Amino acid sequence: MSEMDWGGGHQAGAHCALHPEFLAQRTCVRCGNFMCATCTEGGTQSSCPTCRARLGSGREFPFRRDTWSFSGLWNYCFEIFKREWVMLSVSVLVFLGITLIAQLISNILPLVGEALGGQALSIVLTVASFFVQNVVQGVLGLGLMRMLFDVLHGRRADIGKLFSQLHKVWAYLGTLLLLFLAMIGVFVVLGGILFLIAVPGGALPSTFSDFSQVQWDSSRLILAGFVGLLSLPVLIYLFLPLYLLQAELAYEEHPSPMQALRNCYAYMRGQRLPVFGFSLVNGLVIFAGMLACCVGLLPALGLSYLLMAALYLSLRTGGDTHG
Repeated sequence: MSEMDWGGGHQAGAHCALHPEFLAQRTCVRCGNFMCATCTEGGTQSSCPTCRARLGSGREFPFRRDTWSFSGLWNYCFEIFKREWVMLSVSVLVFLGITLIAQLISNILPLVGEALGGQALSIVLTVASFFVQNVVQGVLGLGLMRMLFDVLHGRRADIGKLFSQLHKVWAYLGTLLLLFLAMIGVFVVLGGILFLIAVPGGALPSTFSDFSQVQWDSSRLILAGFVGLLSLPVLIYLFLPLYLLQAELAYEEHPSPMQALRNCYAYMRGQRLPVFGFSLVNGLVIFAGMLACCVGLLPALGLSYLLMAALYLSLRTGGDTHG
């Protein structure tokens, strides 16, 4: 549910969920329950007391989609980072370590299948290893983001939260499937357009060896390359909302793959340019950590993930932000 602030004009019949004797002033950004002036503490809180208690802190995240800026998020997150940088770095280390172990196992399983002498078994184990690697990386990533939400709300970093999102495995896999199908559709259309531009007559040779006999037109190839470059901003525009997808799946208790995608595009409405700039600067944070002889990579990743979580919380709060 999106937050609605009705000011002095309360909606007739809408009463507070915790204090039914009072009219509602807005809805909780987390659960959607109606809240009165007491619940919002005079309009300073955007989530209800129940959700604030569930988060373990009464501390309210201070930014909204109409008030956030990179400098504001940086100052807020860096203060938290200075207090929690050790546990954030350890959490990133655990995340990367388990992911690496899963990747090693996924590389070994196909070899085991080949050693047992069965091609079919090797294929099955290859698919299983791909499944295991993506599930482990995805679920742990959701757990890391869930931990960062708690940190941004004033709680201490708890490494145990890395393993708190196991129940979202199927939602995560369903989301990956939707993304895979959508990306195939986009790139098939783009590839078809570039093919029609680059290949004379728009017809492929009947055999691969006949490619050497095709009379390529350099002007058509240059035009195809130019169109490909022009498509990059379009692809960024289409896929930039996916920058928030991991955080959306981690935030919602029972996420729906389709609704999660819709929400990400709704959050990004009117925010694409500043978020694109944010992502570039956030990438520089990681790059700076790599330059520090890789010693600073773990803290840099922790800070980068913290900034991403803060951006998500900012964009989902305020206005009509749900698809």
